[in-house]
Amino acid sequence: MKAKKASINIREVARVARVGVATVSRVLNDSSLISAKTQEHVRAVIRQLGYRPNALARRIIRHSEMVCFALVNRPFLHSFHAGILQGAESRARMLKRHVVFLGINCPKEIPPSQIVLPPLLEEKGWVEGVILTGVVYPNLISRIEALGLQIVVFGNNVFTDGRRRELNKVWYDGVEGQIKAAEYLINHGHRSIAFVGDTEYPWFREQYEGYVKALRAHRLRPNAVIRKGPESFVEYGKWAANRLFDGKVVPTAILSGNDEIALGVSRSVRHLGLRIPADISLVGFDDREIAAVMESALTTVKVPSQEIGRQCMELLMEKLREGGSHVSSRLVPTQLIERDSVMWLGSERK
Repeated sequence: MKAKKASINIREVARVARVGVATVSRVLNDSSLISAKTQEHVRAVIRQLGYRPNALARRIIRHSEMVCFALVNRPFLHSFHAGILQGAESRARMLKRHVVFLGINCPKEIPPSQIVLPPLLEEKGWVEGVILTGVVYPNLISRIEALGLQIVVFGNNVFTDGRRRELNKVWYDGVEGQIKAAEYLINHGHRSIAFVGDTEYPWFREQYEGYVKALRAHRLRPNAVIRKGPESFVEYGKWAANRLFDGKVVPTAILSGNDEIALGVSRSVRHLGLRIPADISLVGFDDREIAAVMESALTTVKVPSQEIGRQCMELLMEKLREGGSHVSSRLVPTQLIERDSVMWLGSERK
């Protein structure tokens, strides 16, 4: 009987209890994150198996109380993701948790088993869970899931592999956000409206769907540059605007996939001797810092990055408390911010 008890480890307890290893650890340390029902269930399994935890391991886990904020496939902390991090960190402080920032480079072609993760994730017990932002592919999600860690993703930046995958996510509705922007231009009298954004990126693909939906509702014809172009979003905006102006139908207004693309569009417009908004109206997306300081302050769709971060942290803590596999999703609303880059066409407002 004693030999049998000695062979029991925390993974066996987690398997029998049908919870994560981290949940068992928190039960052993009397964590307030775990519900009374889950604690009672796990403790019953511990008694049933006769498991005796390692005292040193318990001390390490008790004092970690860290979650990982991972920026994936981005060379530096972009201002938008910096806002998400700031929101996550502020909420973590209120929850008495610490946030560790990690950059991860993980191309989509690498099989999950061959992905090399930072040691902080590989070593058991150092972090409680992971928030994934940046450009996230399914292989990385599979790799981290195999470690038994809870994951919350910034849902708009997750690429799919064609399979339906349920994830704990916080997201904004890019379709609805771009419908708001298109309707705003239509209500300002515009009928020739273009969209600019590489639809290989899922967030631009969603926006393009909203743009097309809004135009078709008003029986207007879409006119878009959505194919792959320069990697820099600013350069992409310049490149796409030149193609629109070289076309047979020159738009009176342009919807941009993000504010950086809008900045590139505005530079191309000035290079051609045109003015915003007198000659071309322009709308961005995200409401980053550059939007308010452009030569014509940019009308844009605000995506509240700090609120996304706060919601990511709250959802991760919720998943850690539950200790189960139930999948949750939280939607953060967008808002149209009116500034100076849109011109009324016609004599009357609609």
